[in-house]
Amino acid sequence: MQITASLVNELRQKTGVGMMQCKKALVETDGDMDKAVELLRKQGAAVAAKRADKAAKEGRIYLIETADKAAAFELSCETEPVSNNDDFVALANMAVKAVETQDINTVEDLKNAVVDGKKVNDVLQDVLVKIQENIDFRKFAVIKKVPNSAFGLYSHMKGKIGVITELAYEGTPSDEAALKQAAKDIAMQAAAFAPVALNDAAVPAETIEKEKEIAKAQIEASGKQTKPEFMQRQIDGRVAKVLKEIVLEDQEFFMSEKNPKKLSVKDYLQEVVAKQLGLSSLKVVNFIRFERGN
Repeated sequence: MQITASLVNELRQKTGVGMMQCKKALVETDGDMDKAVELLRKQGAAVAAKRADKAAKEGRIYLIETADKAAAFELSCETEPVSNNDDFVALANMAVKAVETQDINTVEDLKNAVVDGKKVNDVLQDVLVKIQENIDFRKFAVIKKVPNSAFGLYSHMKGKIGVITELAYEGTPSDEAALKQAAKDIAMQAAAFAPVALNDAAVPAETIEKEKEIAKAQIEASGKQTKPEFMQRQIDGRVAKVLKEIVLEDQEFFMSEKNPKKLSVKDYLQEVVAKQLGLSSLKVVNFIRFERGN
């Protein structure tokens, strides 16, 4: 079959791929438009494989809230300008719509979702062919809403960091907007101070052991002679100090104008916000923190 300029242009309009690549695909498929589109998509997978070793540390974190859930995902790329590319943004918006309307729980669920008759992963392959960068959905997490809870969402530096917090309360809040703001304030806290866990019980055992080793080495390096029982107390004290820095509910709430008493996040929510809203209890029960490229 003769490969005409109009046929090549039609494929280009369908896929956004360069003219020479479109012509080559049509030649290989003997002018079959559907097969040519499929071939280009397969080549998109090849592009991803070839560039898998390229660092994809740019992109954006996207946050979604619906009536029954809140979710976050990262769409990564190699260079910052690509994150503003129309095709990249359209792919991200498609993924957002999938999360809003479907039961998505993993990255694979997201890629396999169908939106407006198109599979998210097929569109991803099209974008790979057009942009020729390592682009992929890197992370996904979701929190299912429970009764008497409120979400707070905060995006920092145009999606470099994205945080979702969930507060649970007992009673009837006097001001729903203030409750949402409190949840967002805690999300801002997590964005700024990068906690690794919600509470002490959630800190990985290996993290605690590592901190104990560091504390012991620091004490020994000081050159001071310390009895074994005193050594353990000092180690425990140093580890406890570190935990206050890496555990969200134990961190000092950072907004000094709202927290003149320098209360921890846990105490600030209970002693200040809960009282202001007429609640008997208010606490953080969940959080997601994604940082681009990590």
